Amino acid sequence: MRVVPRRAGAARVRVTDFSPRPTTRLLVLQPTPFCNIDCSYCYLPQRQDRSRMSVATVRQAALRLREDGLLGEELTVVWHAGEPLVLPPAYYEEAFAAVADALGGVVRVCHAMQTNATLIDEAWCAFFLRHGVALGISVDGPAALHDRCRRTRTGQGTHARVRHAIALLRRHGVPFHAIAVVGAATLAHADAFYDWFEAQGITELGCNFDEAEGAHASSSLAGHEAAHERFVQRLLERSLHGRVVVREFAAAWQALREGLPRWEWHENGRGPAHAWPENSQAMPLALVSVGHDGDFGTFSPELLGQPWPAYANFVLGNVHRGGYVAALETPAFSKLWRGVSAGVAACARDCAHFEFCGGGAPANKLYECGDLAATETLHCRSMVKRPFDAVLRQAELEQGLAA
Repeated sequence: MRVVPRRAGAARVRVTDFSPRPTTRLLVLQPTPFCNIDCSYCYLPQRQDRSRMSVATVRQAALRLREDGLLGEELTVVWHAGEPLVLPPAYYEEAFAAVADALGGVVRVCHAMQTNATLIDEAWCAFFLRHGVALGISVDGPAALHDRCRRTRTGQGTHARVRHAIALLRRHGVPFHAIAVVGAATLAHADAFYDWFEAQGITELGCNFDEAEGAHASSSLAGHEAAHERFVQRLLERSLHGRVVVREFAAAWQALREGLPRWEWHENGRGPAHAWPENSQAMPLALVSVGHDGDFGTFSPELLGQPWPAYANFVLGNVHRGGYVAALETPAFSKLWRGVSAGVAACARDCAHFEFCGGGAPANKLYECGDLAATETLHCRSMVKRPFDAVLRQAELEQGLAA
């Protein structure tokens, strides 16, 4: 890890400093901070808070995107942070209608939900189908691995309830993908891990390798990086000949084939541009997060509302008091952007993977290194570098065999 000195000053940032003009691809809405289970690796600090986002706040969060000219051809609205299904389908009927009303058909909207799956029932299955929800379920593989960390508030494993939910989804024909948190305990069981998802008929799997973030102060992968490399290699071997597409490898193959689109930042609105590969976590307003109370932020969605006084808990404004574009011109954003952009610039200078990553995740830089201007983290080694290197070796092998 390397930390670079920041540039002095707090020059005002304008939306016109960026080319192309920022477009929001993901609107992350927190319907409630509350979660009905108690995962040991959860990063959320307030998951016992039962507050809920009002439908008026949902409408205003969407409307601000339209007013600010931040809409492209498609917008994904992600209901996340806390457990979204603790609120009933009737709430989302109103909330989805509010989004449609605010955006007035000017953009294609896809609603996505990430759930621990313990509350899925017949009514939820009907709702998912009715609205075409892009559904992700959180499950860590076989029961012995899953129940180590994903437990109820009374300490009971949740695997059986997730299996029941999977059966319901299958019975109703609801499409879904899975996301698994992979910690140190999983690393020696790559085959059992892969086999479990294949046996469930799950064809899309994302691996969130255990990360230090927010309330989860340390990663179980620390000190186990050689084992992680072996796990990644074996998982790739299995995925090459199996039916489960692993998100990290799919992203690496795509980056190798196509590269990443580029964007530019004209510092202080003038001078030579910084031209960087696209990375939604490091691009202003590409990803907008809105808390249950209407407070909003950008960059890594895990930042919003985390206790960090130096950055005002990463709150840039509130949808009921102002827009997203106007927030770019505030001192709070200028300070935040100085750190994020310094970190991206450092990665551009120092990292051989930069063209396939675009500068890492600000949240992980901050929580692992204490500074947004940091470069390499355990998170980027586990989530980006090793999966990419494994795919690159495989591509070179296949090219050699074909020659």
